[in-house]
Amino acid sequence: MLQDPSRWRRLVAEYSELCQLGAGMTPNARGQRFNGMIAELLTAYGLRAKSDQRSVGELDVVFSYAGRRFILEAKWERGKTGTGPIAKLQRRVEQRMAGVTGVFLAIKGFTDEAIAEVDKGRRLDVLLLDQSHWEAMLSGFVPPQELFDLVTDAASFHGRAYTPINELLRHRTQTPTVTPEPVATGMDGLLRVATVRAVDHTDGLRTGIGADRDGTALITLEQGILAVDLIAQRSQWVAPVSGCSNGSIATANGELLITRGHGVARWAAGQLTVVSSGAAKLDDSHLLMNPDGSTWCLDRGSAGVTPARLIRLGTRVGDERWLELPFAATAAAWLTSTRLVVSDGSDLFQLSSQLTVERRLPAPAGGVLALTALNEQQVVTLLDDMSLVLFDLEAHEHRPLGSLSISGLPGALIRRTDESLFFMGRHRAKGGHVTVAEVEIVGQRPTDAGVPRRREPEVGGNRSRVSPVEAARPARGRVRATVGAVAVPPAVRMPAEPPVPADAAGRVNQSLSTDERLAEQRRGYTDGTAAAVALPLYALEGLVVANFEIASWLKPWRHHWERIASGQAVHGETLPDWLPSIAQLLGAHAAPPRVAHAQLAPSVPYVVGFVDGLRAAWQDAVRSRLVPPDRETLSQWVRTPPSQPGLPPALHTIADLQSAVRRARRSRTWKWIGRSLLWLLTLLFGVSEIAAIAITVTGQWEPNTGANAVIGNAIFGLPFACLLWLAVWDLRRLLNGGQPARRSPTPSQTSHEDRPMPEAEAASTPTEPLVEPPRGDVDRVLSRTDRGNPPGEYAAFAASSGMYWTIVGINTLLIILLAIIIPTTDTPLVAKVLIGVFAAFLVFATVGIANIARNPTTLEIGKMGIQVYRRNGTYWFPWQVLNRVEMMRLEGGTRHLVGWCTNPELFPESDSFGGGPRFLPKLKAVAICPLNILHTRRYLVARALQTYGGSCYRSPSNS
Repeated sequence: MLQDPSRWRRLVAEYSELCQLGAGMTPNARGQRFNGMIAELLTAYGLRAKSDQRSVGELDVVFSYAGRRFILEAKWERGKTGTGPIAKLQRRVEQRMAGVTGVFLAIKGFTDEAIAEVDKGRRLDVLLLDQSHWEAMLSGFVPPQELFDLVTDAASFHGRAYTPINELLRHRTQTPTVTPEPVATGMDGLLRVATVRAVDHTDGLRTGIGADRDGTALITLEQGILAVDLIAQRSQWVAPVSGCSNGSIATANGELLITRGHGVARWAAGQLTVVSSGAAKLDDSHLLMNPDGSTWCLDRGSAGVTPARLIRLGTRVGDERWLELPFAATAAAWLTSTRLVVSDGSDLFQLSSQLTVERRLPAPAGGVLALTALNEQQVVTLLDDMSLVLFDLEAHEHRPLGSLSISGLPGALIRRTDESLFFMGRHRAKGGHVTVAEVEIVGQRPTDAGVPRRREPEVGGNRSRVSPVEAARPARGRVRATVGAVAVPPAVRMPAEPPVPADAAGRVNQSLSTDERLAEQRRGYTDGTAAAVALPLYALEGLVVANFEIASWLKPWRHHWERIASGQAVHGETLPDWLPSIAQLLGAHAAPPRVAHAQLAPSVPYVVGFVDGLRAAWQDAVRSRLVPPDRETLSQWVRTPPSQPGLPPALHTIADLQSAVRRARRSRTWKWIGRSLLWLLTLLFGVSEIAAIAITVTGQWEPNTGANAVIGNAIFGLPFACLLWLAVWDLRRLLNGGQPARRSPTPSQTSHEDRPMPEAEAASTPTEPLVEPPRGDVDRVLSRTDRGNPPGEYAAFAASSGMYWTIVGINTLLIILLAIIIPTTDTPLVAKVLIGVFAAFLVFATVGIANIARNPTTLEIGKMGIQVYRRNGTYWFPWQVLNRVEMMRLEGGTRHLVGWCTNPELFPESDSFGGGPRFLPKLKAVAICPLNILHTRRYLVARALQTYGGSCYRSPSNS
């Protein structure tokens, strides 16, 4: 029995330092300290032990247990121990009285020759232990007293000095039978017991329940972990390790975490590896799975004796982290990766990641035996009267679900799906079989209580927007398709559903060595990182909402693909371009069975690494402040209409955001360079103009005529005036945070020439989606003045107006110079008339270019159709009238957006400069908008067409 938990935890932490040779420790110093650590560990468990004893030969550790004396030799060397040191220990044992047993503990193990010769031709009086035995003792998975009993029995009955830890704990009993249990439940209102089975086993002291990645019940019994198929009434041992306690956890890579004694171990491929220490109380470790994939253990503690702790498990003993809870606990469950709910036996407490109490929820009368989280807001508790209670943490409410007529067991409740639980108890009838029930929550749904319900999305059937807790891809107006990413609450689940044939996947995974698994995981991590930066944000949002569970994220998209592949989809419904790319990496996890991609069968380590890569890329984007860190803000941000021309946030990728940040940095750098030059030139011309004025006042022009004075002052004064105006405008923009100064519109600004830009119109349109025009109104191309696409469901691309404003400025300076030259120079009259005509032409041209600069051509591609905004009108192309849309090179090599539609001859065959739609007689199509004038990249236009246009859009036919 563990008598000194504090010393025990200190030794576990110190063992990690010894493994790493920390603080400048030498191998010799480590060996000496190792002897003292062994003695201290045995003392912490109540054994009388001493280290470094000198008598007839130096003894590392001596101790006694159960009336027997043991002398222990410890070696922590680089290589395996051979025959010589073991023979030396045997001679020392022979020098002692009968009944003394030698124990040789070698961290690196023993050579085959040493194990074979230790018991040849003589009485066996030495036990051989390696690192696995030592870590089993240190962690408490097999306490020292039990370990020495097991190895002594193996040596006494089977003549084996060395027995692996697997063999010491392996049970050899028959598989329990599974039979229907007719008397098990009292169904009550919102509770339905779907399946009840009794396991032919009567010892329920160490029982617990878990669920594997397939949703099969995992029952912890005295002999090990039993997988029970409740429907088929079959069972099999999945971890035949005797002495296990409480529930188990199936990890993402197919391994099983189990608890025993005071420790936690991993069972994988028939091998047992101790990974962590657990609770200070025997058989009281309770495993928890965090939504981020990390595994934890709850040490419930005891009031007034030992504090409760939350332990984050590592990969080996000594890597774990202990976090002390503010009170003794009876049960706990993670809500999110940073919040958990804990019960002290009477009430529930919501704790933050720093384990501080955020809120307290009083529970109904009765003690809380177990609890499990359904989602981020709802928890189901099992009370000591065998009633189940649903707690709504956001609404601070609880309501009873029903009760069960079987005796309860602590910790025997675990979530199976969103609406079902596994419960295990003891049958009250004679015999006391262990009873397993699959409990379904029915009747009043969580949505009835105001909690968002993460429902299974359906593809097709309506045009409504998905709720804020779901991520939806933008859909075309006539497709009427909605694909949502289901947000699944924290669960013990594989990172992906196993649609791959079980035998094929099993062969792949079982044939991989440890190095190959690591290589596969690294390859998956690299591919996942690359895929994450190329996914649109609406897809990444669904992944984040699903807690990076590949199965929950890809399931609706796989169903959507299945509908398209089977011909059941609505006409025009298409796949997002990123889904086949993901299917090339994840195979059947993303593709339906009838698609060729489904033949791919990635290994489990690859899928685990892929998920880690996705999560790492997302976290890096959050750290770089490219995306909001919390789900609510992310959901709102993705659905916010764009504030300037470009793709909506939902269609951007992390790579786009990274490129935008780099462009913004370069732009800021060049802006400050230009700003510095502007202010320097303004100062230079200002000083020069002051000098010109001084020369004019003193009459020092040569010759001193009025014309020379005017021209001299104009040469410096006009550039100074323009530069000063630009400097003041730039200063006002700088003070306004980089945005143009806002002015209140006047009645004169509401004319057709000064109509609002599409962004301003988006702000003034209703928040509800606009009703699609009746079919009778769209049998030809329409021209409309209002926006045809619903707010936030379009991508806008505007022409750059900077070049036009530059031309306006140059023309203005030229006009002023010509206006000065005409009356002040002694040129002939004919020349003055010609200059005047040229100046008048410049005035008219400048006014036209200014109108183009004020109202640049804007192309909008949205859910309902394509709309082109021009200075002389707005053109509307609903998807209903467009048969095909392509990006093509036309005459002159300019690239245009070309559409084949009804009545294309309504448009003129030529267009005045400004970039509007025109008829193409040879193609019987309409050149909707030139792309070279748009201030955007062509692939962004293609992405908007593919997203909103669906099958209407085709890849560029000319390049």
